Amino acid sequence: MSEERLFSFIGRYILLANLSNLSLYFHIPFCVKRCRYCDFYSVTGAGRETLSKTLDTLIQSLDKSLSILNPKAFPTVFIGGGTPSLIPIDLLDRFLFRVKSRIKDTVEFTIEANPESLSREFLEVISSHGVNRISMGVQSYDEKLLSWLGRPAGRAAVDRADRLLAEFWKGRLSRDLLAGLPGISGKSRLLDDIQQALLGNPGHLSLYELTVEEGTALAGSMEDLKSLPDESVSFEEWKSAVVFLEKLGYQRYEISNFAQKGEESLHNLKYWRMQPYLGVGPGAASTFPAAISRVVRRQEPRNLSTWLSNPENSFSEELLTSGELALEHFMMGLRTSEGISIRRFKSIFGISPVDAAAEAIKRWTAAGMLVSDSESIRPTAEGMELLDMVLADIAAEADKIDWSRFCRWPQS
Repeated sequence: MSEERLFSFIGRYILLANLSNLSLYFHIPFCVKRCRYCDFYSVTGAGRETLSKTLDTLIQSLDKSLSILNPKAFPTVFIGGGTPSLIPIDLLDRFLFRVKSRIKDTVEFTIEANPESLSREFLEVISSHGVNRISMGVQSYDEKLLSWLGRPAGRAAVDRADRLLAEFWKGRLSRDLLAGLPGISGKSRLLDDIQQALLGNPGHLSLYELTVEEGTALAGSMEDLKSLPDESVSFEEWKSAVVFLEKLGYQRYEISNFAQKGEESLHNLKYWRMQPYLGVGPGAASTFPAAISRVVRRQEPRNLSTWLSNPENSFSEELLTSGELALEHFMMGLRTSEGISIRRFKSIFGISPVDAAAEAIKRWTAAGMLVSDSESIRPTAEGMELLDMVLADIAAEADKIDWSRFCRWPQS
């Protein structure tokens, strides 16, 4: 079955899946420069004509998908990248107007921004189109580490962006930081970064452990790799950060995300709860319900030229089996403090998650890594740190279940 026919297949059967809500993600792949650690798809040096054509094509691709999927509401919208804040203001204004005219019942509308391209005009334009949340990529407040990471913004630009946000932004705010960076100061350096990031009382903080990804500039530098802290140092740094944040009222609701009550990222919770989402743009992914017991994963090409030349048909797709979907529910749900809802899992797969991996869950519960009750299975604080081991054990047991008998996804 061709890719085009497969997507048409979704359109014929989508009513069986009751697609009432669909979250949207737009990938705007442009950056000023490529950071040394980053493996997200991005393009540098693009001119205004390319930026304008890409934004127009995002809308074209969105319209094609919505004509087939026909969702009733768009609870969350996320514009990521890349660096959406570097788009010229007039082009961004037009793009957001067109997006806003196509969505409804949106509770959370997020856009990513970087310090070097943040401006008062950017904040005013996004506010005028209903964007109510900014995810700010800071990574560190240390001048030397910003340079080591290859960030386009130094400390002065980061401070300038923070002043702009304090004066002109009235919506919700999240900041991103990196842990596991070089330096003798260890715990002290990261805690200093966290204290700085929490000035102005943002509701949310994402704290990611630096990962050396194959093919990045960082991965190719032996000297820089030798400067990274060993695992024991990184672990102590991380534990201190978690304790520090929770004392300040930022609960760890997902492995790398901390929020004040009510400030969790609703869009990311959609991913972790395994709810349908549409990704638009080069490198974006989507997950749709198809016919009964079938789920489609769609992947846009990680190549701007390829995507621009044929945005409606250049994607690849795979059909997920019920068993694959069930495993993803375990993998994503156990990343979060709320865990996996037993009621919802059973309504989708016809079996309780506890029964799907009874022995593994019993072992890890006894070891203090999981909590299981009548409502959910969820990780303890210790369990989050050993999640890979827990998931491997659960997956090995759950793989023996016959999942083909029943699958009704999505369910609220």
